[in-house]
Amino acid sequence: MALILAACGSSTTLEDAGGDAADSASCGSEGRMCCAGDVCNGALACVDGSCESRSDCGGLGQMCCDGTDCRSGGCEGGVCVASDCGLLGQMCCDGSRCDVGACAGGTCVATDCGRIGDACCDGDLCDPGASCMSGTCVADACGGAGQACCAGGLCTGSLACSGGLCVDDMPPCGLVGLGCCAGDMCAEGSCVAGNCLDCGGAGEECCPGDACSDGTVCGGGDVCVSCGGPGEPCCGRSSCDDAGCCVGGTCTGVGSSCPGVGGTCAAGGCGDCGAIGADCCARGLCTESGSVCDGGTCEVCGAAGGPCCAGDSCDAGLACGGGDTCVSCGGPGETCCAGDACGTGFACTGDICAACGGPGQPCCAGDSCDAGCCDPGSDRCVAVDDDCGLGTCASDGSCAACGLPGLDCCPGDACTGGACCTGGSCIASGETTSAGSVCAAGSPVDCGGSGEPCCGGNGCDMGGCCIGGACLMEGGMCSATFSCEEGSCASATDACGGMGERCCRSGAGNFCTASGLLCQPGGGFGSPGMCEPCGGPGEACCAGQDCGGGGCCVDNECIGSGDSCGGDDGMCVGGGCEGGTCGLIGGRCCDGDIGCSAPFAVCNGAIDTCIACGGLGQPCCSRSCGAPYVCGGGGTGTCRAPG
Repeated sequence: MALILAACGSSTTLEDAGGDAADSASCGSEGRMCCAGDVCNGALACVDGSCESRSDCGGLGQMCCDGTDCRSGGCEGGVCVASDCGLLGQMCCDGSRCDVGACAGGTCVATDCGRIGDACCDGDLCDPGASCMSGTCVADACGGAGQACCAGGLCTGSLACSGGLCVDDMPPCGLVGLGCCAGDMCAEGSCVAGNCLDCGGAGEECCPGDACSDGTVCGGGDVCVSCGGPGEPCCGRSSCDDAGCCVGGTCTGVGSSCPGVGGTCAAGGCGDCGAIGADCCARGLCTESGSVCDGGTCEVCGAAGGPCCAGDSCDAGLACGGGDTCVSCGGPGETCCAGDACGTGFACTGDICAACGGPGQPCCAGDSCDAGCCDPGSDRCVAVDDDCGLGTCASDGSCAACGLPGLDCCPGDACTGGACCTGGSCIASGETTSAGSVCAAGSPVDCGGSGEPCCGGNGCDMGGCCIGGACLMEGGMCSATFSCEEGSCASATDACGGMGERCCRSGAGNFCTASGLLCQPGGGFGSPGMCEPCGGPGEACCAGQDCGGGGCCVDNECIGSGDSCGGDDGMCVGGGCEGGTCGLIGGRCCDGDIGCSAPFAVCNGAIDTCIACGGLGQPCCSRSCGAPYVCGGGGTGTCRAPG
């Protein structure tokens, strides 16, 4: 009987023409023979008649197999990215279904399959970052040249994480901090004054010194806008397209009258004034590109040794120095070029280019050092084994720290702040450690049952309600008049704490009782707020600014892993923006208002480093702490034990 394909998500189910599922044991699975038409399940490929796993596609960060299939997550724009639900740490799909692991308290948690070294779940499913090979989950290839960056934005050897991929640490051109490639092209960032910078493109934030890429200029709100056309701002060196005239900072097209000056614009001049060699127009204006008024005559500007043009601009490779004169820039001891750019091996320090990369010297572009590590607090290079960030400088160039949420456990399986060591990593207090277990003040305990602590995300078994950190089973009394019904506290005429309902009130504050919800302002004047979903892409960040699936918390909104953090803040990778290079505990704070994007992280501005929050003795995370701890000092102090 002929076989037809029925697509479902990223997998492919084999059905016969009558609609009955074909026997998966006979063909299509990994190691089995290919089905009719050389068809295999999901991201498997038919090789010499046998279904085999493909290493060149289908993993997170890799191209989708056959344009649509992924081993985990979903296919977006031809690349495999994390799904919104169903993977470990994410919300359960449809409230109960998980692609990997099992659903506990509304969250997908690990089981005895799917992890690296474990058997594959449901035939060929594994945790994110792993793939099923011969029935066992093995780590996806990461960290090598051209491969996806490993968790935390890490790469092997001297490779650096850029845009989610590992690339040569110092390629000749095209990356942020390096020179532009031929044709003023950049693989990342925008070409500004001959250098690739993470600013300066159209619609992006202006670079330091109000610098922007060619064809744009720094406008209102410190954003680069299009320039040079009639009615648009004049570009650098007072230039306008097609020999137009720059009058009062705005371009006038050829053949049009010059406003406020008189005359018709032609070849950069307005009538008999404004062109190079002609008299200056009224108010000392020169209207031709690259000209400035000097002694009543319009002279050439922007050249080496000559006067700076309007806006302190000069020709490429030059900068406006002392005495408003254009000087060479970017070399040792020279003025920094536009965008605080310097030549290879030098960094801009106090507007002067100085040697970088050695111990005690400023970090070079991309926070790189010749040896050792770039300390995120001082932005200077430190030697191996010296203090660096929250830890010490390791030989691989990272500031190694341990014992904090999301990081490796310290020797002896030790974690700080009441976190628990689970599978070699520290899990914050109040977060799920495994199915039916939650970290409570340093120890995993049973959760979700009657009278037990709530699981991570306020999860309780069988429609229970999370009240005061403990689970009340369905039918139990939330108060004298409200009882627990399907996760919310309800009376005959009112309900609170559930999805789309008002927040419940207590002396300790307003709260939600159902899993995966956050009390958000709303509902009108005097309302305690509304219970809304949190943790998924586009949703509010959950308590502790937690976002599922390795997402990033940006302005209290969850950005999915693989999506843009906005503006020039790069891609969200493993909880960190800029490709996972900022916002993580122990790493540098991200620029602007983001600060720290990872769960249970807050920016310590004094050292420009993300430190842990929400644990015992740690700063509060936006007025909250991980259960059972409470925030002292009116919500702005440190987390302490209750009572």
